[in-house]
Amino acid sequence: MILEYLMITLAGFLGSYHCIGMCGAIPSIISYKNFWIGNILYNLGRIFTYSFLGFLAGLLGMYFHKFEFQLIQKGLSIFVGVMMILFGLQITGNIKEKGVPFLDVVFESISDLLSNFRQSPFILGMFNGFLPCPLVYAFLMKAVLDKNPLDGMLTMLFFGIGTVPAMLFSSKIIDMISPTSRKSLVKIAGIIVIIFGILTILRGFGIGHHH
Repeated sequence: MILEYLMITLAGFLGSYHCIGMCGAIPSIISYKNFWIGNILYNLGRIFTYSFLGFLAGLLGMYFHKFEFQLIQKGLSIFVGVMMILFGLQITGNIKEKGVPFLDVVFESISDLLSNFRQSPFILGMFNGFLPCPLVYAFLMKAVLDKNPLDGMLTMLFFGIGTVPAMLFSSKIIDMISPTSRKSLVKIAGIIVIIFGILTILRGFGIGHHH
């Protein structure tokens, strides 16, 4: 279990270099009396949202786990595993992210909304936690399979902790690490997600199942 949480944290750490491209500019709009306190509050807000979503995902998983039909449970494991692999392939760049109509307009509207909370970094971080991201979706799928609200929350908590270094130093990292290097780090995160997906499918077939 400890190794699993370490892997989740590592995936969050490596995958967050993908997040810099999407959300890296958000910390720059923070207007707070102390730069570091403001950024720490912002990251705590993100982790709070991830943990909350993990709790809900674990609750959903627990609900499905209560069904007596093993076929439903196995089907859910296989479905979640396949989805995790697809998200992993999306993160590694093997599957192109399909454009969603009017997504640019939506993000522009979100940016305008977030700018209203530049003096409330914790709330800014909370909103940021809801932004669409294949890496977040992948570990929310994992949280569903935890079948327990607390375990689901811990999965997303450790994932969130892993993303902190990149988001905390996003402005410096953009200058220090080349786009090619960032892509390589993100690919490793995608591979970790794919491994979790494969293990989840195997558990769905009763291979390597432990409880």
